[in-house]
Amino acid sequence: MDKVGLITNFERDRELKYTREILYFLNTRGCPVIVGEKLGGALGLSGCENIYKEADILIVLGGDGTILRVACHAAAYETPIFGINLGHLGYLAGAEKQEGRDAIDRVLKGRYTVEKRMMLRAEIGGKAFLPALNDVYIRNKEAAHMLKLTLKINGQYTDTYLGDGIILASPTGSTAYNLSAGGPVLKPDTSLIAVTQICPHNLYARSFVIGGEDSVSISLKSREAAGAVFTDGEYRAELKYGEEITVKKAKSHTYIIKTTELDFYDVLRRKMVEQRD
Repeated sequence: MDKVGLITNFERDRELKYTREILYFLNTRGCPVIVGEKLGGALGLSGCENIYKEADILIVLGGDGTILRVACHAAAYETPIFGINLGHLGYLAGAEKQEGRDAIDRVLKGRYTVEKRMMLRAEIGGKAFLPALNDVYIRNKEAAHMLKLTLKINGQYTDTYLGDGIILASPTGSTAYNLSAGGPVLKPDTSLIAVTQICPHNLYARSFVIGGEDSVSISLKSREAAGAVFTDGEYRAELKYGEEITVKKAKSHTYIIKTTELDFYDVLRRKMVEQRD
């Protein structure tokens, strides 16, 4: 039987009540379970130093942010992720909290599929950051100042923008910050990158889509303002005047477990449209 790694968001399950329920459920199924050192200490169990490497499957209890934080580490070992939503939207999760045990039971019985999701790789001056499942974006570090950013695609000058920043989104991330900023929705099994400006100070600004094999370079041309680089919502570095960040498709992928027959458009409608009711 596969070795299951259990990861939880302590903020979403403060007393670890639901985490214990899932752990008990896995134990009753005779499933070998491993946990990280922090969760192990909280539960009185031995913790694993590298759960991403040791587990065959990762069950993640939390919202989209939790899954994103797990994804950038799990990708190195191609460990598939099954998320149970304890947050608000839970677009990346495979099940809601109330149906978690039934969904896990299907996983243990092998009644699931695995989706391979494209990730993004960003680097500044040859220093690469952890791969991003959702997006890489450059935002003004000081809210009072606009950024002047020059964009190149495959080394060719494209345009210079004034605004709060630029988002580079994967297909998975197209329904996140990119969507809120007016960017396009991309089907998650495609190999594409959405380029979307954040609060642009011009009338012609439009998002556009490039191929997954294209390379995007963004240079900061503002002397009076610094940029802040984020991957999947996590601050990574400052982008200084004259510096360039390069973003392209990562070699690694995230593997998402699905236990339902709902396709992308079903999930999109339920999460993005019907939630308004």
